Amino acid sequence: MEYRTNRRTGDKISIIGLGASSISQAGEKEGIETLKMAFDNGINYFDLAGGDAECFPYYGEAFENVRDKVMYQIHFGANYETGSYGWTTNLEKVKKSIAWQLEQLKTEYIDYVFIHCIDEKSDWNAYQKNGILEYIKELKEKGMVKHIGISSHTPELVHKALDTGLIDMVMFSINPAYDYEQGTYANGSVNERMELYRRCEAEGVGISVMKAFSSGQLLDERTSPFGKALTKMQCIQYALDKPGVLTVLPGIRGKEDL
Repeated sequence: MEYRTNRRTGDKISIIGLGASSISQAGEKEGIETLKMAFDNGINYFDLAGGDAECFPYYGEAFENVRDKVMYQIHFGANYETGSYGWTTNLEKVKKSIAWQLEQLKTEYIDYVFIHCIDEKSDWNAYQKNGILEYIKELKEKGMVKHIGISSHTPELVHKALDTGLIDMVMFSINPAYDYEQGTYANGSVNERMELYRRCEAEGVGISVMKAFSSGQLLDERTSPFGKALTKMQCIQYALDKPGVLTVLPGIRGKEDL
């Protein structure tokens, strides 16, 4: 495994991380085995925007004894009160969700807190107005949070967050479709997106990449905007070649995907 250093935090992060959107499909036994297999092969960075609540105990079981050797990217705004992924900007619901996640993960701290899914100006305003951003700052002062990040598909709003000076990591969707204005989350022009990557590189802010396969669109010639399917490795390498990128976080469904 290769590692890249987040210059703002000093963390050495594996260039391949894991997303949690689909791992519950493996079931508990294989899910835990898959996470241990990832760790044994050098993966140390894990995103916890899970597709449902079921996957969280897998991480607690898999990494309880090596917690200091893995990094969790946990999202303030992801809500699992129904058992499935939901999204909220209600402060009390955020607090309840985070408390539950920490319990399931068997941990008392968060490596990277993410201001979750800021795609519209109203989202960014709500996170500030409702007190979530202040709550994150409080947890950081108490040592429960090490670093602060933001997840978004919109370059303009990532710039607004970077302007605060608080952000150490950005989760952004990078792939050949979105970068060339093709696809549901292809926000921003070619130049606007590259400007964001270059700013992150210049300021030492790391980028963790979501949707590297454009939600599978690029892997099928019938849906690829280029009329030809790309391989998973081509998509991963494309993202890793962009300025500022530290790690790519493909979602996996089990050992075979890993």
